[in-house]
Amino acid sequence: MMASSGLRSDRIAWGAVGVLLTLLVAYTLYTYLGAVVFGVFLYYANRPVHRRIERRIGHPILSTTATLLFFSVPILLVVGYAGLVGVQELNQYLTSHSLGPLRSALNRYLPGKSLTNWGRMLSVLASNPQRLLSGNVVSLLQRALGRITTVAAFIFSVLSHLFVMFLFAYYLLKHDDAIADWFRRSFDYHGTTVAFGERVDDQLETIFFGNLITIVLTSIIATATYYGLNRLVGSTIVAYPVLLGILTGIFTLIPVVGMKLLYVPYTAALLVAAFRNPGVPLWYPALYFVVTLVVVDTIPDFFIRSYVSAGSISMALILFAYVLGSIAFGWYGLFLGPIILVLFYNFARLVFPQLVSGESIRPE
Repeated sequence: MMASSGLRSDRIAWGAVGVLLTLLVAYTLYTYLGAVVFGVFLYYANRPVHRRIERRIGHPILSTTATLLFFSVPILLVVGYAGLVGVQELNQYLTSHSLGPLRSALNRYLPGKSLTNWGRMLSVLASNPQRLLSGNVVSLLQRALGRITTVAAFIFSVLSHLFVMFLFAYYLLKHDDAIADWFRRSFDYHGTTVAFGERVDDQLETIFFGNLITIVLTSIIATATYYGLNRLVGSTIVAYPVLLGILTGIFTLIPVVGMKLLYVPYTAALLVAAFRNPGVPLWYPALYFVVTLVVVDTIPDFFIRSYVSAGSISMALILFAYVLGSIAFGWYGLFLGPIILVLFYNFARLVFPQLVSGESIRPE
């Protein structure tokens, strides 16, 4: 009896230690929650590629490093560059259409004005160094140093988050098999628990990898198509091909109608412009609509989505996860939302019916 009581006390003590350590780790990860969630996204988005590379190379460190360097980094660079170009094109659009209030909201993201001020200040100081002692210049330099400090802190924050993202993804890619084995042993290969974990794992890979590939490929196809369309007719049918191409890829997340919510109104806008401007041919809107429908919408959706995005979870639910996750948690909710959805979906299907029925939790 004493031995049993001592064993129970040891289990309680170790349980308390485990809870304390878990809370400490959770608090540490919470400070970089966005980076950790994005690292999970990078892991699932890279895992199918990593497995193929590892089979070819056979070395876990080299295969993991090669996956992140030659797959994730180029995609992030392309997305970042496309995003900058898209913001510039959006700014040009707002300017040309006299949407001043919306354009002013983008000024802080555009470096032109600040660079102009710096260039003017340096030219004045070069021509008249005595002005360096004037109050206006000292005040200006103080404000400039404050901005430099702010920018430096922002850059450090971005770099630290990028480091955590890639480090987390690297660890998961390199040790995912060991983590899976630990999970199965810890729960003594309990059928429902292991089945729950495996289903969550498979569905997260399907969602993140499939939708990433669909969005990226559709955006590339749309942008290239719109540039080619402008070159083909020797005029500008699509005024902002990069911006419209990125938005087209993002709109593929919407179930059923998808990118039609984008290119159908744009076709209507082209028709209105053609009727108002006699110099614009009426066949421009028809050409844009047919090319987008066939080359951008039908072909990629048939081949790409059917290959990489097949899964048991409805695309409508995934859309809700993306939208509501972003609203509730901010930018990283775009990735945290689907994770919560998959956990809840599998709990509702696999565990909840057994809890309600009063039966013991068992494999489905």
